[in-house]
Amino acid sequence: MAAIESSAMKLENETAELELIAKAFQAIAKEISYGGLADALLKTALRHSGAVRGAVLLSEGGELLAKADATFPREKAKVFASQPSVREFQLPDDLSERVFMRQETVVRDDSRKGAALIDRAECPTGPNVTVLCQPLIHQGQTVGALYLESEAAPALFTPRCLSVMSMLASQAAVSFESAQLFEALRETNMWMVRGQQIGRMGSYRWNTRTLLSRASRECYRIFDIGLDINPVPFETFRACVHPDDLPDLEKALAGAVSAKSPFSHEYRVVHRDGTILHVVAVGQFDLSPAGDVELEGIITDVTEQKVSEQAVADARAALARAARLASLGELAGSIIHEVNQPLTAIRASADACLRWLAREPADTDEARRSALRVVEQSRRATNVVGGLRSLVRDSHLRFADVHVNETIEEVLVLLKRELELAGVALKTAFDETLPPIEADRVQLQQVVLNLVRNAVEAMASVDGVRALSISSRVADGHVSVSIADTGVGVDPASAEHLFAALYTTKGEGLGLGLSICRKIVVAHGGRLWAEKNTTHGATFTFTLPARQFRRLSGSN
Repeated sequence: MAAIESSAMKLENETAELELIAKAFQAIAKEISYGGLADALLKTALRHSGAVRGAVLLSEGGELLAKADATFPREKAKVFASQPSVREFQLPDDLSERVFMRQETVVRDDSRKGAALIDRAECPTGPNVTVLCQPLIHQGQTVGALYLESEAAPALFTPRCLSVMSMLASQAAVSFESAQLFEALRETNMWMVRGQQIGRMGSYRWNTRTLLSRASRECYRIFDIGLDINPVPFETFRACVHPDDLPDLEKALAGAVSAKSPFSHEYRVVHRDGTILHVVAVGQFDLSPAGDVELEGIITDVTEQKVSEQAVADARAALARAARLASLGELAGSIIHEVNQPLTAIRASADACLRWLAREPADTDEARRSALRVVEQSRRATNVVGGLRSLVRDSHLRFADVHVNETIEEVLVLLKRELELAGVALKTAFDETLPPIEADRVQLQQVVLNLVRNAVEAMASVDGVRALSISSRVADGHVSVSIADTGVGVDPASAEHLFAALYTTKGEGLGLGLSICRKIVVAHGGRLWAEKNTTHGATFTFTLPARQFRRLSGSN
């Protein structure tokens, strides 16, 4: 009877032990972090082996490095965040070779050498120390080792104990490999999240059947959506789009879904506090595991880029306006002369009209002729002032039908006095059949003004005839204007450099005039270039698409 009770008790103890071991295996298997895994492994190993100290070593760079240690009964593992020092945690060379290289389980009396891994300040030891070092092997590779110390005789590490430690080591090896993969995945995800934050770019995947989206954290920030909304309904994203941009976005999205073609669209997003972001969304279609068609892509916050682009555009506009004002300042004398002439004529004609009316009887015919001269001269003054007003207004593009010949003549009115003082003979040859063009009249005036004044300056140091020829013609759907002078000419090798910003051949000036001219012409869809004349001087030519040709090109 006593034997039966002893056997039953032994069986009960073994069953309880197996249950504890099974729970230990489960605890080790479910851990996905280095710290949690090391803690679970050491706690189980210390309890089931009777050891008083233990450590976990992992393979790095061809050697075993301690990553955590624990003592009994404290048990809670101390995990090292950084690589420990060699003096504290280096295994003896012979032990390291047997465990790491030969993959042997080593049990030995280490009392003479002492254990080099454990902090003995917290737990002093007696003279006798027995060491168990169990390799952690996964797919034939040593990924680490379990190190245990006992103050009892070597018989403590019995075959049964070694069998349990071997099973724990096998499970721990698999778990440590999984933890390493999880850590790598976590770091990759962290880098991706950080990269998206830095690049202001979020990723998304939109199911076209369920209309639900899965999105990265940066997408939530861009659309100002709470992180608790997951997955995100299409209506939630839709409600964030600027009302003015919504129709075009829905049209572009519907077209892409219908054709299963790559999607790309730029629009604005409105936050709950009224902040407006500019975003660019791109994506392509793919099938989900369930067979649904999904749009996968990225959304980039380009608000800062848009703000920078607008700042550059405003700076260019301010620079162009400053250049015009500078030109007008230099033309002040000529402008005063051009305005003063009609005013003088108006006063003289008005005085004459009064005299004709004061006669007895009044000479109404002569008075009428004097009044007509007043009207004519007032129109002349109005044209001059109107040209000045247009040249100093803001330089934002305002496209309208423009007659090139009339625009050139308006500029020549302002430059008439300057041409006379410079001794320049002006000759014009305008094609009266020129079609109108779609252009900003003010900016076109600025181009003509800069090119004519540039020609006058080029002839300032030239002796002999100073002739300026301005002609217009139409060819290949474009209106062409040429301004030729008899000045110093241009070097063909450096002709293209003339249009570079800050490039100048003059002793004075910033070298911005020709650069601005080219930018204006290019913005109108045209070209501007310079050529050396066969005799003297240079010819600057610019072309602009005629109205019909411009509209045809735009439709294509």
